Amino acid sequence: MNGKRNEMYCSTGTVIGRVTGFDHSVIERELPRVCELTGADGIEHVITPAFYDGDTEKLDIIRRSGLRCAVVHADKDIGLLLSRGGEENARESMRLWRKNLEYTRALDCRRVVLHLWGGTESDLNFAYNASFADEIMSDAAGYGIDVMIENIPCVSLDPLSRWHELEGCGCGFIFDVRFGQLHGQIGKIIDSDYMKSGRISHIHISDFGGGFRQFSAIRPILHPNEGTVDFPALFSGLKNVGYGGTFTLESPVMSEDGLDIDKLCRTLSWLREQIDSL
Repeated sequence: MNGKRNEMYCSTGTVIGRVTGFDHSVIERELPRVCELTGADGIEHVITPAFYDGDTEKLDIIRRSGLRCAVVHADKDIGLLLSRGGEENARESMRLWRKNLEYTRALDCRRVVLHLWGGTESDLNFAYNASFADEIMSDAAGYGIDVMIENIPCVSLDPLSRWHELEGCGCGFIFDVRFGQLHGQIGKIIDSDYMKSGRISHIHISDFGGGFRQFSAIRPILHPNEGTVDFPALFSGLKNVGYGGTFTLESPVMSEDGLDIDKLCRTLSWLREQIDSL
């Protein structure tokens, strides 16, 4: 045992997306009950481009829910725009970054997940993306917010190599299990100094339906035990290194037929059991 209870959160991305018309009312309507039934300690709120339209109302919904927003997942377009290159894209990326920091602070949250690269270009021009790290970290420090860079897919090198190139910028890291499986790096990440030192302080949980660097299998995002991730080995590894950080379930329950809240509760309850075994 690591001596304390590892917290677990439910991503708002499990219930909010294109198929639901980005209806944020579900946060207030459904997620308090889900968290109560499953032992979830709050939410990780995902900011999408749809959030900017009516952002004040959406922030109020989150506040009225009474749920603690423990982590904010910044808009993925921030890294995507940087990866495209060009001054205009860079300006828009940094504008969005500061706007996302404002939202994070407004939700009384102190941790934000960032995709530093993304899209078709991914990490092809990584040195350019990384050149904005100091500005990114300085902006976040001004809001009192900790930044966690995610191990999202790479088309040039691999996420762990890219983390190595960011060692000096002072950021933390967030380990996405699905992307770890895509790149065959789950074991390497668990055994890394980043994990042992606590620099990895957060983990995204979902499953992956493909093999090594099978990018076509990134979607659909599967629930644990529906894909190729060896979850017993994952949690055994985390226990062995004494992982003391937090977790978020990212597996969605949206379809044209509506939300499968029962499935969300089953998966979160299963995850709570695994986390409590650490």
